[in-house]
Amino acid sequence: METAFINRKAPLFQLDDLAFRIDQDNLLVRAEQLRTRMVMYPSLIFSQVILQPLFVWMFWGQAAHSQLLLWLACSYALHAVEVVNLVLQRGRLNTVEECRDWHLHFTFFALASGALWGVAAMLFFPADIFYQGLMICIMLGLVAGAVTMNPVHPPASLAYLFGIMLPLISRVMSEGDNLHWILSMMLVLFLLVVLVAGQVLSRTFMLSLNQRFDNLKLLQQLTAQKEETESAKKDLEAVNLVLRDSESRLEQMVHERTAELLHRTQEIELIKDTTIMALSSLAETRDNETGNHIRRTQNYIRELALQLKEHPRFNHFLTEENISLLYKIAPLHDVGKVGIPDSILHKPGKLTEEEFEIMKTHASLGGNAIAAAIVDGGGINSPFLNIACQIAMRHHEKWDGSGYPSGLRGDEIPIPARLMALADVYDALSCRRVYKSAMAASEVEVIILEGRGKHFDPDVVDAFLEIQGVFIEIAEKYRDH
Repeated sequence: METAFINRKAPLFQLDDLAFRIDQDNLLVRAEQLRTRMVMYPSLIFSQVILQPLFVWMFWGQAAHSQLLLWLACSYALHAVEVVNLVLQRGRLNTVEECRDWHLHFTFFALASGALWGVAAMLFFPADIFYQGLMICIMLGLVAGAVTMNPVHPPASLAYLFGIMLPLISRVMSEGDNLHWILSMMLVLFLLVVLVAGQVLSRTFMLSLNQRFDNLKLLQQLTAQKEETESAKKDLEAVNLVLRDSESRLEQMVHERTAELLHRTQEIELIKDTTIMALSSLAETRDNETGNHIRRTQNYIRELALQLKEHPRFNHFLTEENISLLYKIAPLHDVGKVGIPDSILHKPGKLTEEEFEIMKTHASLGGNAIAAAIVDGGGINSPFLNIACQIAMRHHEKWDGSGYPSGLRGDEIPIPARLMALADVYDALSCRRVYKSAMAASEVEVIILEGRGKHFDPDVVDAFLEIQGVFIEIAEKYRDH
């Protein structure tokens, strides 16, 4: 059965991806896609079964109990139908009609499951901004997880994605204020990124799958050719040297085709590596940092800002409003790490020079992503996004100009980034990591003092020394268990 390679220069989105055409010519490939999806199906259902009651529990105080329980009952009923159908029909993937039935089943239930989450976003959207952020994070996590776990069946992925994101974006936009408009634009940007990334993953998977079938076909041809060659060799052993030369040429052909098979196998390994790298760039919860890291750095930067708000070099910026924004925005300082490979982000030991150069790009990735959101928002002058961009892009700049990504020095470095630099370094030194133990407060103080005028703004270091006891209390209060 013939299989076609995917055109690497083809547009990312094609109607054939959505139609998921199944016929006798592509039956083997489609059946393998659906079979792979079926293997993941129980874990996807189980994750939904676990997440949905947790969602109800988290929003129990934010919505009507009867509506939450009705939503949970509808969700469980849907999963029950999915499980029953899976148990009764899982062995039927041999004909075009059976594959089409499973394609429609996966698409319908993905849409239904996504729509249920979308309904939850519409019905249970809370008034409290914290719970709004919590709900948005849950929905984004569901979308990112679904796309990374299911590159094999694009219609189901897209149905689930749009079932969640369209109601969520509509509900956020309906709030009508500037903050929610900005959030909705960021959600639209996230939706576009996930769509493109999901399409790339799907194409990579299809390329790998098609090449596997091509290699199986090539192996069959080589096996048949070798058998024919061996048979001809036995029949022609008594013939003259001319025929022996012909036999030698046939052997050479076998060696060439075997070498070709080896080369194609190496290509498959390369595609697998590429797929792993692509998958590792999507998941939003990839960083090993804990929620306590966020709480600690939030409090560190706020205490520094409060200490410096009367300082003549800082009082023009450190207003009450900006100090509040700094506290809220601090968790975004490492947002660019979503673009860093897991092999580097989660490495337990010291990074190599090459790995560290890649790790350093997280500052630009985060800053550029937020800057793009500002541009997409019509260039609106949003202090929230401006400070977020400064913190994400510049918190690794150093006072003496030896930092990255731009080598800014002195007052060229924005104030939010200068405060974040000390808060982030203090937390890294004073807390345990998988690759190091926590340092004592006295050791941390020595290192920060050594960085005065080199790594850090001298006045920021002086402010830290005056409130070092507060830092220690924050570290103890929010320490990791």
